[in-house]
Amino acid sequence: MSTSNHGVGVVMGLMVAAPLVTLLATAYQMWGTGGGLIRPTAVAVPAEHAPVPAPAGAANAGAGTAAAPAAPSPRRVPGRSAQDFTAYRPGWEAALKTADAQQGRQLAQAGKPESGVQACTACHGARGVAQPDGMFPTLAGQPAEYLAKQLMDYRDGARTQALMNTIAQGLDSREIGHLARYYASLPPPALATLPDEPRAARQLDVRGDNARALPACANCHGLGGRGEGVLLPRLAGQAPQYFIAQMDAFRSGQRRNDDAGVMQAFAQRLTQQEIEALARYYAGSLDAR
Repeated sequence: MSTSNHGVGVVMGLMVAAPLVTLLATAYQMWGTGGGLIRPTAVAVPAEHAPVPAPAGAANAGAGTAAAPAAPSPRRVPGRSAQDFTAYRPGWEAALKTADAQQGRQLAQAGKPESGVQACTACHGARGVAQPDGMFPTLAGQPAEYLAKQLMDYRDGARTQALMNTIAQGLDSREIGHLARYYASLPPPALATLPDEPRAARQLDVRGDNARALPACANCHGLGGRGEGVLLPRLAGQAPQYFIAQMDAFRSGQRRNDDAGVMQAFAQRLTQQEIEALARYYAGSLDAR
């Protein structure tokens, strides 16, 4: 009986000791990384429109010698590491809190020529509805959060397109918020009943393809691409050429500003024929009247 009790004691001791040793080792390792168990993140992002400081000793450089600019000081971002539990808020969130759709309308119509920002209406239509046979997206009715994020991604270089990078870099955060609110306030194009063709595209929209780990497109973008979450774009009524260009960019890795690379992975599992079919399918969801 005593032998049995001794064995139980040993087992219980091991059960308690193992996690305790792990906890102590983890605490020691975290403390050794600098100043405490929880510390600010060291992830740095480029400061917005910050001037590059001159390097130390530049004033004493010889005549005619160009001093190399020093790298800008890193800006710490909370909530971006496993050891930092500070709430993280994206820049576009603050911009939208004080955004005014009327100011966005004026900016969309007149642009900001002194900063190289042309009128948005030149490409995206007078009311945010682009030409159906063009390469520009329809913005009317898109979520303000999505539009603001995309513009800031263009400005920061997370999403690349020569014209849009130039335009976004000429806008400050408040102006981006104004534009996002304005286009989100516009009525989207009228929708027809859910199209039946192409059938392959409808299948991907409604059911996906489990064999290729492709969820239904409607899970994120709404049935027929009619919209779902605030950071997920409405696909219904987009110009087919624009849709194809973006999917190709995801496939090639040229566009990488999707959350955790989700769209890059999905686009790579689609064939070019399926992408073109989806483009026709979403364009066909518009009311032709």
